[in-house]
Amino acid sequence: MKHQQNVRSLTQRAIWAALFSALILCLLCAGAAAADIPIKVAMQVSPTTFTGPAEASIQIRVSNASDRDLPGPVTLYYPNGKQIEDFGEPVLAAGSSVTWDGTWDVTQAQLDAGAITFRIHYSMYDDNGEVVSKSNNFRKEITFNGVVATVEVSRVITPTTAGRNQNVSITYDVVNTGNVDIENVNVTDSAASGQRKNLGTIKAGEKGTAVFTVKMGSRNISSKGTVTYEAAGKTYTETKEAAQIKYGELKLTSKLEADKKGGLIGDSVKLTLTLKNTGKEDFEGITVTDATLGELWSGETVRAGESSTLEKTISIDRTIDYQFLISATDTAGSTIETATDRVTVTAIEPSQVLNLTANAKVDHEMVYALPATVHFTVEVTNTSGMDASNVTVTAGENTLYTFPTILAGETRSFTRDAMIDMGGQFQFNVNARNLLGEQQSFASNIVYITFTEPTPVPTEAPIVTPPAPNYERVPTAEDMPEWYDQAGKALNYASIALGALAALCLVLVIAAAISRALHRRNAVEALDQLDLIDTRDYSQEDGGNSNFESDEDEILASLEENTEESPTADEAEGQSSTGRRARRTAADPEQNA
Repeated sequence: MKHQQNVRSLTQRAIWAALFSALILCLLCAGAAAADIPIKVAMQVSPTTFTGPAEASIQIRVSNASDRDLPGPVTLYYPNGKQIEDFGEPVLAAGSSVTWDGTWDVTQAQLDAGAITFRIHYSMYDDNGEVVSKSNNFRKEITFNGVVATVEVSRVITPTTAGRNQNVSITYDVVNTGNVDIENVNVTDSAASGQRKNLGTIKAGEKGTAVFTVKMGSRNISSKGTVTYEAAGKTYTETKEAAQIKYGELKLTSKLEADKKGGLIGDSVKLTLTLKNTGKEDFEGITVTDATLGELWSGETVRAGESSTLEKTISIDRTIDYQFLISATDTAGSTIETATDRVTVTAIEPSQVLNLTANAKVDHEMVYALPATVHFTVEVTNTSGMDASNVTVTAGENTLYTFPTILAGETRSFTRDAMIDMGGQFQFNVNARNLLGEQQSFASNIVYITFTEPTPVPTEAPIVTPPAPNYERVPTAEDMPEWYDQAGKALNYASIALGALAALCLVLVIAAAISRALHRRNAVEALDQLDLIDTRDYSQEDGGNSNFESDEDEILASLEENTEESPTADEAEGQSSTGRRARRTAADPEQNA
């Protein structure tokens, strides 16, 4: 018996050894086979948990883990066997890789199988150096949990006690706690009869908010909420139990205001809270809180019949509603709670900011008489990223023109003739409502028009138009008779003859003048001789008279001869010299002796 047990023990050990050896051999073979595969594939799927057929994001990375280039291209295939064209057909070098990003619609069969399987085709070298084609499947596990469509509904009533005609806010927050998106989410409340808030689609894990505002009457109001939604083809309903909104007369009223309805992210908004004590007792220890901002003020006091203003400046970071909750204690020890109305501050994108520019022009900048008519042109350009509607152009309180729409980036213009009664500065305003419904105004440039007294116009000399000239035709040689030419020649000959005769006359006149001059000179010389002859030589005693008379007779005889025959110039000159010598002799008888 003991021997049989030993044999059995040895046999079991041998069997376990054989199994262990076979396992080791399989692992070694698998490792060797894996070492022979040059392609490495990494696959990522998002999400990995599904509640039903849905689209998944896929990323596949294919690498050549060998030390040599692949001999052929690599191709990828969808789970349905269709080639992934976006991946292409790359030929991977040693150590290189290619990544593909895409999507795949996960089917119910794949959800049931718990995995998504893709396929890869490539070429490689075998142990003999031959090129062989290979195909491998690779998969990624996924989890199918089924459809879980659940929501969590919360309700906040502010204030819980309200006076007559006071607004009461009823806020519902619907959180999708399931694993599927819920659609067509609707919220109703019995206190807001006839109102329905549709929140659309709420994704898994996200929240939707519905706010009802009701006006308090003179009795309590019951609030009961109902939320309906759809998921995976089914309709679900969630209810919120009834709550009482109490009626009460409040002596402390509150009002919350914002200086603007919103702005760009980072802009500032000032919130102003006004508290008014209409009672006869002071309210002390006033605390103001907000669901978003937390505690804002504490320990405030509002005296009976007085008001208090509190301000808070906040920075816009998103679109949000603010509603301040106020709790206070009067001097009698009674505690009250009230709340302001909700104030919405909207955050807008830069492309949603309204911006208009206006450029004004005038046809002339100087007028010389008043009143005067000038021609204005105003160009309006929409430089914002949104269209502008009902854009008005005003001057003072007068609306000059309205543009129904100015598209983003568009320029529109209009022209107006205006009567002005004085010079000065003129400016226009362009007005439109922004995305928040606020009226914005944009000023144009300033146009200057100057009034100047006109300069008197100088009197201009009249322009006299001369009479038109009376042209007469001048006859030509062809128009003359035949005798005209002959008469012209005769006149030419006569002119020559007359010219010669005139020249001859001129010569004769010159000769006569010369002759007359000579005769005048001879006469002068003769008179000189008579003067000399008239002298008497008293050196002689007697006979002097006889000589004087004799000489005088001779001179007179000589003059008569000269008159009959004029001497030549040489002769006259000689005679003149002789006369002069005779006069000198007579004058100086001693020298002559």
